[in-house]
Amino acid sequence: MTNKLWLSARLAAACALTLLTTSPQTLSAAPSASAPQYLADFPNFNPALSTQLPGDVDVALKKKLEAEKKFADVQRAFDLWSWQAFLALNWPTNNKGEFAPSINDTSFGAPKWTTWYESTNIFREDGGEPVACYKKNNGVQAYSLTRDVNLPAARDLKPFALPKDFDKRRVRLLGNISAVGDRSPLTKADAKRRHAQDLSEITQAFTAPLIDQNGNFVFYEIQMDPNEVGYICNNKLYNINGQIAFTGGSPDKSADLPRGVDVKDGSGSWELKLAWRILAKTDDKARYLWTDAIVPTTNGQCPDGSKPANGQCPVQVGLVGMHIGHKSESSPQWIWSTFEQVDNISVNNVAHPALKPSFFDPNCPICVPNQPPAQNADGSWATSPPTQVSRAIPIPADKVALNDQAQVALNKAGTALRYYQLIDSQWPTEPSVAPTNPATGLPGAIENKPGGNPTPVFLTNITMETYFQVGVQAACNQEETQNCPAAHWLTANQKATKMPADTTSVFASESCMGCHSSAGLYITPTTTSGQLRADFSWLFAQKAQLAKTPK
Repeated sequence: MTNKLWLSARLAAACALTLLTTSPQTLSAAPSASAPQYLADFPNFNPALSTQLPGDVDVALKKKLEAEKKFADVQRAFDLWSWQAFLALNWPTNNKGEFAPSINDTSFGAPKWTTWYESTNIFREDGGEPVACYKKNNGVQAYSLTRDVNLPAARDLKPFALPKDFDKRRVRLLGNISAVGDRSPLTKADAKRRHAQDLSEITQAFTAPLIDQNGNFVFYEIQMDPNEVGYICNNKLYNINGQIAFTGGSPDKSADLPRGVDVKDGSGSWELKLAWRILAKTDDKARYLWTDAIVPTTNGQCPDGSKPANGQCPVQVGLVGMHIGHKSESSPQWIWSTFEQVDNISVNNVAHPALKPSFFDPNCPICVPNQPPAQNADGSWATSPPTQVSRAIPIPADKVALNDQAQVALNKAGTALRYYQLIDSQWPTEPSVAPTNPATGLPGAIENKPGGNPTPVFLTNITMETYFQVGVQAACNQEETQNCPAAHWLTANQKATKMPADTTSVFASESCMGCHSSAGLYITPTTTSGQLRADFSWLFAQKAQLAKTPK
């Protein structure tokens, strides 16, 4: 079954699926008696919420639907999996990892994902062994209650000064203002990359920060689950030294992170990327999953105008974007799910007259969208004007219908998660298919760049891939061998020089699976291996540092 067949099948079934989702009594395929609770009303969203964190989609249901050629319903199975994972990960838990009785009981504890590991704790700035690698509980990696808060939150920052009663789960320590790189407000806009090959030269241009309508940077963090951390610790992949030892310097050696199975909750490897915006007094916190946080000053100043001597600002932040990446048996190229807060780029001013979009100014119709911010005279990023954000690919109609169902149920549950929406779920339709050789040309060089014939071909989150919302562009920007002529606005160290280039015009944004397929492992202190070698995780190439060799 090819990706083209999948795309045509999804289009052909779109109208029928929309009707199905509005009629709870009409089921296209009844789940088995052993199916998980979240699928009890398939293909509709089950309003009876559960804390299950499925290790995979329901494989039996997936195979049944594929055999019946009900491809739109297979996509719905992945979308329901995405919603279930999102709810379970954000369900309040206590310090023992126990779930709250109800999803709206935030006094019970912070979200489940706060018991996982921050990437900065695993890939330390000094390249040292993470605390998590030698603090274990019966052979299982301990929860992030072991979190090392004495590490800098991002590049060019010092560790924050914290009070003795600091709550490691309820307060976020944020410093990274680049969704696809490692930059803090202190990092100059034209700063060179710290690693030789952590990103392509073209991609490096998209490490620019996102600025909301209040003139504040958006901050990013990455969380990793204990299964993935265990693999990294066991193979010492947390620094460049360990990766070189693991690969033996061979470009053919690959990581093989744990895979989840549908019969074991929480199994497999998980990576989460979260985007946070600073909430002003005029923002409605009730519409966000929000938390206290500490962020660095921007040009010596906090969002409230104060200028603290220690360079850190206590703020409250609201979640505006969340990527969920999960490796499973059915999807060795990973399942990619992405969610956004509903007010990011549009609001209903009839129902909410005072509400404003977070990343779009409706009073500036001539503002050019998705442009990186300007640079100040001292080389820092300017925070004015705000970033005008536009979505290149609309949210599919079947996702809109499913989101409506979920939001009705979550509204009854009294949780702020009702103000979030699934953008889409990406997964491999043919996991055994290898990546298309770029030399064979279009459309395969783009549509099947990562292998597995993913559907949908493109998937982005406007809070994380803001500057990938390009639309019409040269095909070489999307191919595994990126050799496009440098854009005129790139800084000198970002310009590509490889020629010739495939400058055929195509419509594209970006693909979670396609981008992550390019990640490699270190084979020398300054070079990384190629496509598929890092098992779809950029953390190894982007975050790992060279540990100092003892004298």
